[in-house]
Order: sequence, then structure tokens, then C-alpha cells
Amino acid sequence: MDLRGKRTLMTGVTGGLGPALVEAFLALGSHVLATGRRRTALDELRAQMRHHDRLDVAECDLRDGDGVEALFDAWTRQGDADVVVHAAGAYAAETLEDTDDASMQRVIDGNLRTAALVLRAALRRMREAERGSVVVVAASRAQDPGTDEALYGAAKAAVVHLVESTATAGGGVRINALLPGPIDTEENRRAGLDGVPASDVARAAVWLASDESRGINGASVRLS
Repeated sequence: MDLRGKRTLMTGVTGGLGPALVEAFLALGSHVLATGRRRTALDELRAQMRHHDRLDVAECDLRDGDGVEALFDAWTRQGDADVVVHAAGAYAAETLEDTDDASMQRVIDGNLRTAALVLRAALRRMREAERGSVVVVAASRAQDPGTDEALYGAAKAAVVHLVESTATAGGGVRINALLPGPIDTEENRRAGLDGVPASDVARAAVWLASDESRGINGASVRLS
């Protein structure tokens, strides 16, 4: 796979999956704009990457529609909108009856709202050019209901529906979803969870973003 010359905007880079995603895209030649809400964490991420000469970082609250549009405007002023990888999200492990209003809003905004705003911004620019690839990281819980993750699973299922619905418009733009199980992080290992290696998810994201998967659109790729 070769991403040389491809420009990638990536969200959620300071989470458990983020560094592996950034590293994988940089290693294959992409120029990456990595976004997050904390500048300190973004600067730390940039410092640890081997190919940081092709890595730019920008602060953005993805729950803010105007902010997302401004981010994409700044990005596209520098070149084409080739690839968008949306990996931001918000997790909650609680039954619905135990979910308070603040937690409910956080999960819905952190998953569905951010995905909708990022997809909208990407499509407004990619449809005009009739090209581009969007990869949205959801979760396997979207297809496997669980009592203790009811709202989280519902939010991720809504994200998958959004991907499938927007992908049907075609127009040269491909939109696909990744559905990993719990990621292999230190936190999950402490909780006794056997997680999916972040590097495996990153390789799948690279494949979906690359020309090697050019016939794939509206798919939900599970990793477990």
C-alpha cells in the first residue's frame, strides 16, 4: 500500500488508537493533519513520531460545527482533501437506567454528533472534487447489544447507519466504517479485556483509505 502524496485529516489521535493510526499513515507516505482538543497532548504525539516532518497538529472541538468547518477550510486551503479518518469517540460502561443526563449527552455528542459534523464537512469538499476516502472508526458493540453499554452501542450503531446512508450517494467518494472490539490498551488489560491490537486497526484503516480498496464503499469491517 502506498499513500505518498495523499493528504489525511485524522481525529481522535490522542486516544488509545490514535498514535498507531498516525504512525501507520505517516509510514506509508501520507501527510497527516492530526486533531484533538488538548494542544499539549498533540505536541507530545508529534514529538514521538518518526516522520513528524509530515505531521501537523491542530486543536478542534469536534462537537462545534463552526469549528469543524473552519478546520476543514484551513486544511483544504493547503491542498486536496484526500483522506479523512474519524477516530474520535466517547465511551461509557453503564446501564441505561444508571446513565445521568450529562453522561447521555457526552456519549451522544462524542460519537454521533462528531461523526455527523466531520462527515458533513468532508463530503462538502470531497463531493465537489468527486474523489476522496473517509474511514470512520465505530465499534463492534454497534452490532452486538450489551446491557452495560446500551447507550454507547446505540450511538455507535447510529454512526454505522450514518456511514451506510451517506455512502449510497456515491459521486466518487468512498465512506466505510471500522468496527473493532476493545482496543489492546493498558487500561483494558487492567480490566481483564483481551483487546484488538491498535496496529491491526491501523492497518485496516490504511487499507480502506488506500486505492487498494477502491471497490469498497458503505462497508462495515469488523475486527475482533
